[in-house]
Amino acid sequence: MVPVAGVTLNWYRNEESRTGSCGRWLFGVNQSYARLLGRADLLPLGIIPFSEDFRRILESVDILIMTGGGDPDPALYGQSDKGSINSTRERPLWEMGLYRTAREMDLPILGICLGIQLIGMAEGVQLIQDISTQVTEPLHHHGTPDEPAGHPVSLVEGTLLHSILGDSVEVSSFHHQAICCVPDGFRPAAFAGDGVIEGMESLDRRVIAVQWHPERDSTGPVMLRRMVELVRERD
Repeated sequence: MVPVAGVTLNWYRNEESRTGSCGRWLFGVNQSYARLLGRADLLPLGIIPFSEDFRRILESVDILIMTGGGDPDPALYGQSDKGSINSTRERPLWEMGLYRTAREMDLPILGICLGIQLIGMAEGVQLIQDISTQVTEPLHHHGTPDEPAGHPVSLVEGTLLHSILGDSVEVSSFHHQAICCVPDGFRPAAFAGDGVIEGMESLDRRVIAVQWHPERDSTGPVMLRRMVELVRERD
């Protein structure tokens, strides 16, 4: 049977004139995710945030994929604003609840960009709010939506990501924030040349999370194949 991948959606602010009849948010996902998931041996299912009954939402899902998005409200991890851009609370709060339930259910989880940040926050760590001003000699991590920045990352020997991608790989990067450290129960799996954590994985090998965008580069297909293997190992 083909595994089902539950895919979180980005939250876009609706036009103010339409919120009364249509609601505050629009939900969607970039086509780059659709292209990647279409090539994988799984069935993608978009998760609309209609409820906080997370267990019910995840009952029919074999893998959770947490996609990219905007900056979380720094108050959610105990900081004041130090360079966050148009930060929001609603999606981060909802998605961290979804993540915690997925962990309770022992689902394999892939976190992408905002995904790794929300996993880190849910596990109790803070974010670097602006790499360009808070990291010494920073790399260029933040391009544009049309032209993401590209840079190599080094993979940590002994990790799943190293077994998948090798010692080093060029990735597609579009972010200005990152986790400041790896939470308990996780280990670092990838670093950029400026020391920014670009990947981590849980010690039980059920969670893989990366700061780059594998749906936009060569790393996505092999990472998803590994997620499918995790599902089959669980069965």
